[in-house]
Amino acid sequence: MNRIVVKSPADGSVLGEVEPTPLEVIPSMVERAHRAAREWQETPLRERAEALRQLRRLLLKERAALAELVAREQGKPRVEALIVEIFPPVDMMTFLIYEGGHLLRPRAIRPKGPFMRGRTCTLQFHPYGVWAVIAPWNYPASIPLVQLVSLVFTGNAALVKPSPLTPLTGAFVVELFQRVNLPDGLVQLVQGGAPQGQALLEHPRVRGVIFTGSIPIGRAVAAKAAETNKKVILELGGKDPAIVLADADLERTARGIAWAAMVNAGQTCVSVERVYVERAIYEPFLHALQAELSNIRVGHPLDDETDMGPVIAPFQRDRVQAHVEDACAKGGRLLTGGKVLGELGELYYAPTLIADAHEGMLGMQEETFGPLVLVQPVADEQEAIDRANASMFGLTASLWTRDRQRAKRLAPLLECGAVTVNSHAVTFGDGYSSWGGFKDSGIGRTHGEFGLYELVQTQYISEIYTHKPELWWYPYSARLRRITDELMAWLAEPSLRMSLRAMRRFAPEMRYLTRHFSPLKAMPGFLRYMR
Repeated sequence: MNRIVVKSPADGSVLGEVEPTPLEVIPSMVERAHRAAREWQETPLRERAEALRQLRRLLLKERAALAELVAREQGKPRVEALIVEIFPPVDMMTFLIYEGGHLLRPRAIRPKGPFMRGRTCTLQFHPYGVWAVIAPWNYPASIPLVQLVSLVFTGNAALVKPSPLTPLTGAFVVELFQRVNLPDGLVQLVQGGAPQGQALLEHPRVRGVIFTGSIPIGRAVAAKAAETNKKVILELGGKDPAIVLADADLERTARGIAWAAMVNAGQTCVSVERVYVERAIYEPFLHALQAELSNIRVGHPLDDETDMGPVIAPFQRDRVQAHVEDACAKGGRLLTGGKVLGELGELYYAPTLIADAHEGMLGMQEETFGPLVLVQPVADEQEAIDRANASMFGLTASLWTRDRQRAKRLAPLLECGAVTVNSHAVTFGDGYSSWGGFKDSGIGRTHGEFGLYELVQTQYISEIYTHKPELWWYPYSARLRRITDELMAWLAEPSLRMSLRAMRRFAPEMRYLTRHFSPLKAMPGFLRYMR
């Protein structure tokens, strides 16, 4: 089996070699994870929270080593790695430590239906067991860490397969879990490519998969997972729009969009790739954004004065170049960038701004995933909303305005999983948020309360202790049919006339009815149906 040679996108240096996990050992790894999960699910929530406290402290202690590894292996600046690779999982662990316990405790439910009264009902939350986490290369630490700490807290086990482009960071992440007080085998590392991912998806003991990556591969993952009825959570990228309204603070807006478009060299699923600007401020905004992009310092990721590093590999550089050339050929104005900075290396691409964009350009339809932002003028806010929504993607979007009421009115109209006002690309870093997309941007959620419930199976326990048989038990009879039909007729037309009729019809049946339930106690439930 060919070893994976890991090269730095910054300078092409070899960082190491990784042995792919042999396919024949993956089943035994899954079985080991299954045993660890069975042990771990019996661990009280407070002890799981304590394990996350240990992990949080360890991650913060190892921050410098992790940030440098990410900078070398993936290419983002070291200071950026500290911010975007470490803060999000720290915040996620903080949410789980302080909020996760009460969200996962058994919850009493009070049924209000007339035939459900008198029952004791409880919601219980159970882990699925073993999950596969198929991680991406663009955020090789923060994305799997956020997912893994949530899986561990909810009582699950995980086998993590990092991207073959960033296997060293993946190994570092798994080692962190192995250094805290967790059952042996709860979090394991699987190195390799598609064959290893396929082996995880085929194993019947793997009950869930979290995949972050492209739409075509995400669809293939979902199809394969469906063969064994696995739970699937997919985060499949975006084509994020920013809407700049005429009353926006131009200087701050340009600065914010420049960062959100170019962070991690634009290799971020929530990068701003499309900007819709009200025509009244179109040219002034272009001037401000051009100035911000021109000031971005591109350089080696280990240089603390660097703002943006290289793209990950030639295939990513070539995609950016293809979108630039297509846009320029179709009438776009190239205001800055549009070229490889060869003096730095073959993977350093200049921050690029194209004006006068339109929907016929590839860069307005397909995810670029690189340092390119396209700007289009719009007549008004309605055109901006319509154009922002006219995409198969729906991960996040942003509104830039000083008008709070305008933002409150427009934000719910955007078809995406998260909307930020006067900011962008921040919600992944908020452990309390809900992270996930609409449309082709994904299925399911991570982060916060709703992300937590994605990772557990909900069990409803309903208890009743009485000598009375249920009304609907055998034997059926014409009498039961008449009573049921009359009850539904009354509920369908709750008028005074029908109420009097029901009283007359039910009066002779009271002894029969009280043998099965308490009609007076059930009355509030019937009245709820009639409102």
